[in-house]
Amino acid sequence: MYRFLLIIFPFSLFAQQEPHPCHQVEQTELLLNNLSESERQSFYDSQNELEQFTLSYIESVYAKSDRVDDTIYIIPIVFHVIHGGGIENISDEQILDCVNTMNMDFRKLNADTSLVNQAFKSIVADSRVEFRLARKDPSGNCSKGITRTFSTVTYDGNGTQRIQAVQNEHGNWPGNRYLNVFVAANIGGAAGYTYRPSNNGSVGTTMNNGIHILHNYVGSIGTGTIQRSRTMTHEVGHWLNLPHTWGNSNNPGLPENCNGDDGVADTPNTIGWTSCNINGESCGSLDNVQNYMEYSYCSRMFTEGQKLRMHAALSSTVGGRNNIGTQANLNFTGVSEPEVFCRADFRTNTTVVCEGANVDFFDDSYFNPTEWSWVFEGGVPATSNQRNPTVTYNNPGTYAVTLTSGDGVSSDLMARTNYITVLPSQENLPFMESFENYSSVVDANGVWNVEPVSDTWEIHEGNAHTGSKSIRLMNIGRVEGQVRELTSGSFDLSNLHSTDKLTLTFRYSFKQQNSANTDRLRVFASTNCGETWATRRQLLSSVMSLGVQTENWAPEGPQDWITNHVTNITSAYFVNGMRVKFEWEHGGGNNIYLDDINIYLGTSDPLSISEAELVSEFTLFPNPSVEEVTVRLALLQPMNFDVTIMDLSGKSIQSHTIYGQQGLNDVMLDVRNLASGMYMVEVNAQGGKIVKQLVKH
Repeated sequence: MYRFLLIIFPFSLFAQQEPHPCHQVEQTELLLNNLSESERQSFYDSQNELEQFTLSYIESVYAKSDRVDDTIYIIPIVFHVIHGGGIENISDEQILDCVNTMNMDFRKLNADTSLVNQAFKSIVADSRVEFRLARKDPSGNCSKGITRTFSTVTYDGNGTQRIQAVQNEHGNWPGNRYLNVFVAANIGGAAGYTYRPSNNGSVGTTMNNGIHILHNYVGSIGTGTIQRSRTMTHEVGHWLNLPHTWGNSNNPGLPENCNGDDGVADTPNTIGWTSCNINGESCGSLDNVQNYMEYSYCSRMFTEGQKLRMHAALSSTVGGRNNIGTQANLNFTGVSEPEVFCRADFRTNTTVVCEGANVDFFDDSYFNPTEWSWVFEGGVPATSNQRNPTVTYNNPGTYAVTLTSGDGVSSDLMARTNYITVLPSQENLPFMESFENYSSVVDANGVWNVEPVSDTWEIHEGNAHTGSKSIRLMNIGRVEGQVRELTSGSFDLSNLHSTDKLTLTFRYSFKQQNSANTDRLRVFASTNCGETWATRRQLLSSVMSLGVQTENWAPEGPQDWITNHVTNITSAYFVNGMRVKFEWEHGGGNNIYLDDINIYLGTSDPLSISEAELVSEFTLFPNPSVEEVTVRLALLQPMNFDVTIMDLSGKSIQSHTIYGQQGLNDVMLDVRNLASGMYMVEVNAQGGKIVKQLVKH
């Protein structure tokens, strides 16, 4: 039996849940689970070695009569921004703000130390640790301490994949020479994480001993916020061998944490805090709630004891921290070198545009350039001497961009081939896509784009609704939370009238692996060629599923496909540069197939075949309804029908024309804006009308 499903959602964006503050413990456990028994023992042995060294180091400091440590530990730092061209490609200014925040926090220069609880003000520490962006890369070339890597692993890769993406483009940055920070859009559910020092080969002095952090937890400007800006301070604390204040776990708030310890004498035992109660007591004494190693989000301080523990980590051979601040390494990384011009570079916030679109280019040359010479293949203007020019691209194609910049003394050239892609516009409706003309999405010639470009949507032959091909996303074994996008080319709808009715129709086939799966398909539309997107439809796993199947799912016939009609692409989208996007978020379910993606006007539905009569079933549920009501009817043959909600006087409140398919059709209507009371729902199929009462609570 055919099924047709229309779900009408109000225009809304779904709130993103805040990530966990820190996954240092979880990532360490994951690392250990992947090690052999001998490797795990090596990890534990090096941790014990560091702990013994730390105790001896602290005893030696306290044995001194003056206990003065004048050493300032300078740490070369490099930020590796892994991005997909989105907001996660944070600015240099945001990174500089982050470094400044870290230096203020570690040197006790942050003004909010005045807000520290009086009981702890005497032990607020100047940690005498400073951070400077590297000025040389590992090969001795000029660097600004920031690398940028275009890779979709920013969205769903693990730490190893992020590091590999950076190494593939920028080489290896040893962990005993640089503090490596990997900035991404998603790092597995946490705001940040790192590993405490170890000589284990999987961490040791490799790039794997760096810090992974979400882009919006870097600094206080750009995508960052003041509240989140201390996350890097917290993670560097771990990197310098500080546990959470409640000990070696990631479970604050538990009574048994009073039996734990963080190895620091002047931080009181605590259960751990996730709120800012600065007078909180939990283990028989006042807690240091404002400590950077807490989860209170009102962090203000390290203690003198934590300072000594960090200095011990920077003096120990475990993890190579003792090398990073040596004068030889500071020379190697160039942190004290003057900022003179040495390299041309540039960026733009988008590399895929529609015909006639403008692209803003930004000079990222360093340091202090005063001259710029741009060449824009296929652009208008074709050349420019401005620092940050705007260029118009009128013709479809893929084009190179070249920048030569300098300071009047020296110059450098940066050339990027195939950098800007200009999409052709599709003007004629109806647009019908059954994927029969492609062997892969790559050869779609601007009609379809996928993100990421690997392990993603693929042209599939053998299981289709129409013809022999569909587009498929293999889901079994995929990490939950991964997002895969299928984006259309550009449509020029500027000739449509505001009274025209536009519909996007597509078919899908999907099964869950179990009833608890949380997969989600979102359909977006854009009025500006994909710069911004608005949600037009969201289908949840429980609604989409044709059943439960644990092995690989593949549709076998028309009965295994559901037709979905998106009717809320309104006249606001009747512009040149309208695009649509399908976004799949994996939640444990089986494979998903798409076919017959069509855009049409009025009654020109390419999926409708013929018209007939007779509705064999008509029900409403739930009834009474609070937010949504489903109109279910069964058609003996394909036909057009209208669904109308009316008040008791017969006045139409909302109406939808549906191009139904043979079999069961579900039409979900949003009723949350209706006043409580009695309404009528009318189905008009070929002039035959059926009416049922609806109660709105």
